[in-house]
Order: sequence, then C-alpha cells, then structure tokens
Amino acid sequence: MATDSNQRLSVDRCRPGAAELISVLPRDTRHERSFAYWADKQLAPQGLWWWRPLSSAVVGVSTTAMGVLLSLGFKRVVVEGLHKLTDIIEDPLRSRPVITIANHESTLDDPIMWGVMPMRMRWNPDYSRWTLGARELLYKNPVLNGFFALGQTIPTVRGDGIYQLAVEIGLRKLAENKWVHVFPEGIVNQSGRMLRFKWGVGRLIMESERTPVVIPMYFRGMKEVMPLRQKVPLPHPNPFKSELFLRVGDAVDFTAQIKKWKCAREKLLTVEERERLDERVRIEIVDQLWGTLDKLKAESAPELANNIVNLGIS
Repeated sequence: MATDSNQRLSVDRCRPGAAELISVLPRDTRHERSFAYWADKQLAPQGLWWWRPLSSAVVGVSTTAMGVLLSLGFKRVVVEGLHKLTDIIEDPLRSRPVITIANHESTLDDPIMWGVMPMRMRWNPDYSRWTLGARELLYKNPVLNGFFALGQTIPTVRGDGIYQLAVEIGLRKLAENKWVHVFPEGIVNQSGRMLRFKWGVGRLIMESERTPVVIPMYFRGMKEVMPLRQKVPLPHPNPFKSELFLRVGDAVDFTAQIKKWKCAREKLLTVEERERLDERVRIEIVDQLWGTLDKLKAESAPELANNIVNLGIS
C-alpha cells in the first residue's frame, strides 16, 4: 500500500498511474495488443503462476550466455567491489529496494555487464535487475515483447519525460522491494565524458515508498566491442584484445535528504509551490548522482586495473 506521502504526491499532480496508462495504450494491431498485454503483466508478475519459471528461464539463460561470452570473447574481465551489490541484493533481511546506476557505452551494456554476476544468482529473478530499456530498440514484435518483458526489461520511450509508463512501472517494482537498474544518461554515450543525467532516476528515488539504496557502477570496454558507427550493428569481442573493467561503488543513502524534502513540502500551501520544490530537489539529487558516478569514473583510471585480481567468469 502506498504511503500517505506518496498518495498526496499523486493527488497533487493529478497524473495517471501505470494501470491507467496501460488502459489507454493502442490495441489496433497484433503488435500493439501484445505490447499492452506484456506491459500489464509486468505490473503484477507475482500473481501469475507461470511468470516466475518463464522469467527465471529468460534471465538465467541470458546472464549465463553473457558469462560465457565474457569468458570466451574477452582477453580480460576485471571486476572490483561486486560484493557491494551482491551482499545487498542477497540479504534476506533487506527492507529497502535497490537502484543501480551506470554509464552507458553501448546498446549491449545490458545484458553483457550482468554476465559478471555469480552463478548462484543468475537463475533467480528476485536477484536480477528490472531495467529501463528503449522500447523502440527492444519491443519490436510480439515475440520480442514477451522475451524482454519476462527478462525484466521495462519499455522506455525516450523523450516522454519522467511521468511516462516506464517510470510508473519502475516505482511499482521499487514498492515491491525489487532492484531497478537505470542508465541515467538516457542514451548510448561513447564520447568519454558523461552526459548530464535525465530526471527520471530522481523521481524514482524521491517517490519510492521506501527510499532506495542507490549503488553506482562504472565500466569501460564496451564501446570498443560495440561501436556506434559501424555498418552492421553487431558486437565483435576479441579474445586476444578486448578488456572489460567494472567497478561497483559505495551505496548512497538519500533517506535524510528525502525526509527533509517531505517535511518542507508539507508546509507549502499550493500545488505550484510543491512542484517548484519537487523540481529543485530532483535536480539536486540527479546532480549528486552525476558527481558520484563521475568520481567513481575518475577513481577507475586505467592504471588502477593492474592492481585488481582478474576474475574468471563462467
């Protein structure tokens, strides 16, 4: 059940939730009907007896295949601090949802980066991320609709803003104490300098029923394997040359900041005042996340990789 604070936020904005947004999706074609069907099923997978085994199969096969690709297609895979993520995700007493953020080097960052996850976690959907992925690239036909829906990929429409269906589904997953992954740059960026983050991740943090634990992740190596400017958009890992480096940073806790925002919000009298405060705090949070990930990037200079144990991925 939503908290009083979240109910008030919804009333202030008078915006439809996920179920309402799904109800108005077009259903004129087979593809549109399929998309609406799977979007609806993503809202309540736990109530479907068939969801878990199918999702487990899709997630397990995908991450295991990525583990094999990392083993056979890369000269070296270097991972640092993975326990900072796995310890939290596997904690049976965890009472808060988790959001991970990362830079975005290629269209295959997800799922390849999850090939580093331990085998014990790969076949359990509860230990797998829900991720926001570009609808136009992934949800192209009824077969792919089902595959990516079961693979816990939330269809996101670039440019539709922070009140779109994807963010609403993301909030639902956070309410269910799940792990949601976001590439906050919003697009693939191979420039070497991080773009300013989109505001959707700020809304996820602010309006989650329980303030999420936020874990930054930085990686490099995928832009060489999957460059943007190639005639045929296929990955070409080189087992004699390709290297992947991934570092998991320390968790960031926004609990005090969110509590302060909610207290300040309760003192405001008009919707307009609340909206201005919401926007200001959202920008502050997103800027803080950008700074955190940029610092993690700076700490992950190439020379540091030589001091990290090379992990075997299988």
